[in-house]
Amino acid sequence: MKFQAAGCEWLDIQGILTEEEYDPFQAHLLELLGDLLGALDKGTAVELDALLAPYEKLAHEQGYQLAERGLALEDVLRLGQFVRNQLLGDLFTPAMSGSEDPARKRLLDASAALTRYTDQLVLGFHQQEQESFRRRSVYQRNRVLDALPVTVVIYDQDGTCEFANKKCLIDNQQTLGQVQGKHRLEVASLHNANPDPELAWQRVLNGERVRQRIESYGEGGLTLNEKDMVPLRDEQGEISNVIVVTYSSISEKERLYNMQKQFSFVLDSMNSGLLILNSDCCVSGFNQKAQEIFGLQPEKVIGTTLSDLYATYVMEAEPDLLVKLQTLVDEGQPLHGIHKTFQMCDRTLSLRLDGNPILNASGESVGYILIVEDMTELQAMREAMMRNEKFALIGQFAAGIAHEIRNPLTTVFGFLQLFASGSVKHENFADLTRTLLIPELERANIILSDFLMVSKPTAPQRSVVDTAQFFEDVVRLIESEAHLRGVMLQIDTVDFLPPLKVDVQQMKQVFLNLCKNAFDVTPPGGCLRLTAKPQVQGAQVRFDVIDQGPGIQADDLSKIFDPFFTTKEHGTGLGLPISHRIVEGHGGRLKVRSAQGVGTTFTILIPIGE
Repeated sequence: MKFQAAGCEWLDIQGILTEEEYDPFQAHLLELLGDLLGALDKGTAVELDALLAPYEKLAHEQGYQLAERGLALEDVLRLGQFVRNQLLGDLFTPAMSGSEDPARKRLLDASAALTRYTDQLVLGFHQQEQESFRRRSVYQRNRVLDALPVTVVIYDQDGTCEFANKKCLIDNQQTLGQVQGKHRLEVASLHNANPDPELAWQRVLNGERVRQRIESYGEGGLTLNEKDMVPLRDEQGEISNVIVVTYSSISEKERLYNMQKQFSFVLDSMNSGLLILNSDCCVSGFNQKAQEIFGLQPEKVIGTTLSDLYATYVMEAEPDLLVKLQTLVDEGQPLHGIHKTFQMCDRTLSLRLDGNPILNASGESVGYILIVEDMTELQAMREAMMRNEKFALIGQFAAGIAHEIRNPLTTVFGFLQLFASGSVKHENFADLTRTLLIPELERANIILSDFLMVSKPTAPQRSVVDTAQFFEDVVRLIESEAHLRGVMLQIDTVDFLPPLKVDVQQMKQVFLNLCKNAFDVTPPGGCLRLTAKPQVQGAQVRFDVIDQGPGIQADDLSKIFDPFFTTKEHGTGLGLPISHRIVEGHGGRLKVRSAQGVGTTFTILIPIGE
């Protein structure tokens, strides 16, 4: 199935979209392309966010529908990449019409907008996957509870019934629709001779598990039953529901036997992998989901220590994680949201680990419950989105490099054409080469060198230096420039500065870049202030470069460290990104604050050297 847009044949996408989806999606994309072309034709800045908002909503809905249809994530990513590439190709010629700089900016804006649009396909797909997972979890939970031979009721925080299992409904001759939405006191009155004490409910909402013996009416008349009220917590650890379990008073041996069977059934019905460890970190429980995640049978795991399992099945095991788990088991401390990637045989697993101690009646830790969530597919989805963002950034870098190098190449090309046509005399060739060709080629070389510094900076060759002497050298480097521009230097420092471990040449380049920018905006007679002082908190030395220029516009502050962003007529937009990367390479930070009409302050924070 092929279709046309802007005179260009599009890729066959019949394997992704159905016949019913194809025509509406084609019309939607053609309408989007038309609006983008209209925006580019205006030749002025257009609010693309507002323009794309309805289309992003439709893309989100399309991704949601594709997930409902059972389409694979790889097909959704392929569809998004195809749409982005095709539309960007159709926009290239109209976008690059007119003057060069606005045209390049229009193309970059359109590329970023299309990336946001195609991301919505993936986000809509992911939303449906999450909603489907939640529905399956609730359904599976209800099936598990319906199979239990005990009465189970789930309430929300306000005491409103959300669910009652089959045992509860049959014993009380009710349907689920008759009890859902009723208050707990009304539900309890169906089988309790006496209502639950209000204090017991409040204790459960405070996080306490409450057990009480109650009088219940059943087919055999009045009986005594055990009732457990247990708080349930959400992902943030807040109490979201209360589960009430009622069971008959039976012999201790029979009760333990039934509980063991129920416990095993519940564990094997969980959507998360679960390992139960004893005090020696030996595995004593290994549920069905854990078997699926790790690909191991219980007989190979039960009775084996975690360290032995690591040594046998995990490549590049992490001893620190084993030590941490053993410490948590010994101290009875919980584990929250640890993400780890494991290489097991021929599989790479991305897992989230949570855990809670098993305490005895005295509050001592006698074991540990380790909960394992398989995040491998979600991690793959995130990496796919990050790759899309990287492709957009590569396009931005390529456009910037092409723009910056084209100017010197145009000069060289024009000169060589004139020379070839005889318009340049041979006796003038050497002078023109020295004064025209070589400076332009040097400019292109500088641009490429700066670009390489931003994209892949050279590792700093650091050594311990006298900070005061280093600061004096920096001041001497810029004194002559300040004198030529009629700018007064104000130097503020302290008697003692702790030593730093830096690459002297790289750090001098940072100061020269910042001071050059400051000279460019400080009027003659103005003041440039340089300060150096130790920071006790954080063990750092702080340097400030403070100018009296007009300040940086608020809209530009978030972009000044982006490669090729510049407000100067002949600037390359690489000085600040290079400085930022150099400072980060030293483990430091480069910060900026600015106010219109007041000036700008760049702050360099470098860790103290050994």
